[in-house]
Amino acid sequence: MEYSKIKDLLDLYFKGNTTLDQETSLRAYFYSEDVDDRLEPYTVLFNTFEKAAQDVFEGSLLISKKTRFNQKWWLKLAAVMISIIGVAGFMYSANSKAIQEREALAALKQSKDAMYLMASQFNKATQRLSLVDQFQETKNKYLK
Repeated sequence: MEYSKIKDLLDLYFKGNTTLDQETSLRAYFYSEDVDDRLEPYTVLFNTFEKAAQDVFEGSLLISKKTRFNQKWWLKLAAVMISIIGVAGFMYSANSKAIQEREALAALKQSKDAMYLMASQFNKATQRLSLVDQFQETKNKYLK
């Protein structure tokens, strides 16, 4: 066969658009001895496909329909439980954050109240110190 015809068939083959007859002619070409040197790497591919087609599984598989049903049922139950746990965890964490925020705001209010009390006491003390300063000045005037 011509190189261009085989190349076009390969393009169709890899796109999945070949017919069974076209695939048979491709396999026959790559199993023959007169493969073009440019298409030599594809020979390995088609030989591997041929060897894989000859493999036969001789073991036995037992899949009961009851087991499949139970697996699906358990998977659904597990998904529902995970969802419930996730929602409950989110609600609990949101509730605990709200409690923590309320406690933090209460502590902030207490701190502000304590700061206002200290500030008012400092203001009173400053006024008394100014009176002490005036007393000192007056005393110094008369005692000199």
